[in-house]
Amino acid sequence: MLREQAKLFAFLNRLADHGLLIISIAVGILAEQTYHDKPLSVIDEKSFHLIMVPIVLAFWHLLFVVYDKEHLYRRTSYDTFFTNQLFIALIGFAFLISISFLSKTELFYRSTIIAFILISFGLLVSKRWLVKFYLENIRRRGRNTRYIMIVGSKKRAQKLLDEFKHHEEYGYIVTHVLDPNPSLAREKFNTLTIEPIDRLNSILLKEPIDEVFFALPPKKIPEFAEKLDYLNSLGINFHIMVNLDAFSKGIKNLNVKPFMDEWYDLPVISFNPVDKKLFKLIIKTYVEFILSLGITIVFLPVLILVPIMIKFGSKGPVFFSQIRVGYHGRKFNLLKFRTMEMDAESKLSELMEDNEQSGPVFKMDDDPRITGIGKFLRKFSLDELPQLYNVIRGEMNLVGPRPPIPSEVEHYKPEWHRRLNMKPGITGLWQISGRNEIVDFEDWVALDLKYIDEWSLKLDMKIILQTIPHMFKGSGK
Repeated sequence: MLREQAKLFAFLNRLADHGLLIISIAVGILAEQTYHDKPLSVIDEKSFHLIMVPIVLAFWHLLFVVYDKEHLYRRTSYDTFFTNQLFIALIGFAFLISISFLSKTELFYRSTIIAFILISFGLLVSKRWLVKFYLENIRRRGRNTRYIMIVGSKKRAQKLLDEFKHHEEYGYIVTHVLDPNPSLAREKFNTLTIEPIDRLNSILLKEPIDEVFFALPPKKIPEFAEKLDYLNSLGINFHIMVNLDAFSKGIKNLNVKPFMDEWYDLPVISFNPVDKKLFKLIIKTYVEFILSLGITIVFLPVLILVPIMIKFGSKGPVFFSQIRVGYHGRKFNLLKFRTMEMDAESKLSELMEDNEQSGPVFKMDDDPRITGIGKFLRKFSLDELPQLYNVIRGEMNLVGPRPPIPSEVEHYKPEWHRRLNMKPGITGLWQISGRNEIVDFEDWVALDLKYIDEWSLKLDMKIILQTIPHMFKGSGK
């Protein structure tokens, strides 16, 4: 999935450049018409002939490929972006003036070209500066990063690590390097300490890992087939940097489809245990972001009134914040309106014998810790409205698996960790399938895994539409 994201980023980045060029042409035509006191129209073949649009886009694309290809956002200074785009603009200007001179026909006015060059230069530079500033800031906050584990510490691992560092703008962070050779344990591999291979399972359970790269032949890795089966059960993508004849029986028996890939001239065989449907997930992210903003605006009166009710109803803060486990084990602070007394956590041990839920979660009817206003908020699921902020921040989805707490995850069976393969949601199959009637924890997990396996945009819309009547019926507890 990393490779897909890199290609998608490059494609969207270049698509945005071409979009800005088209905008620059249109604004250049309007600027020329305004300057000469003419009626305004973005289609004016005397000012700029339509046949020149694809020619401009093709020539600028060539300039981008030649002069802008290796200028990566996080590794390139603001000054370099400025001078690079200035150089492209000057070459482009010379090209268009040469066409005007050699064609002997009026394909465009020179004043339009000057306006186009100035506007396109300004937009292209501004876009690069803004994207660079945005990427620097989200990386600094630890957001939009991909955590990598490398098994092996020889030449292939070193080359892979070097290339990850070279492509920092994609947010690849190598957090662990493991090696089956016990004599290498605790030695330094660049800035990382080499860890023994037997720590692989415990690291995967306790820390966020998005991708695992095996930079050693399978025969040098103890219990290789079992490790692949374990990664497959967790739903973590893995890549084997070996020759085709190095396949083992363990790989062949996995219920995943391998595909050949190439990571910076290193051939790898990649396995994605879960079909991520990258483009659809991106659509899901942006649609849910817009929906969350819209729901926030619609419920703004409620978001203003509820804090006042909580303050009058009991002592304590308006919001309740709790650490939850998100995508691939990332921890975040989930926000809710406070529905319990201030000392609710300290009273939990006293109520454990009344737990009506199996497994590592607690749930009981008529929980004495819930306040009067809290019962009302829970009944209509209004206590969960602040989680829209978590969706806007990119920590949650509107629709997804139920967000677990760390102590719950610690008791997971290995195969249950696959439910962390998608961001948790405010609502989901568990919400519309009678969440209060589900007492078996394994049934909860089964619904989450069913959602992941059958996920589609259509299923998301169905869940959202079915969640609305559940809220109005007041089926929450």
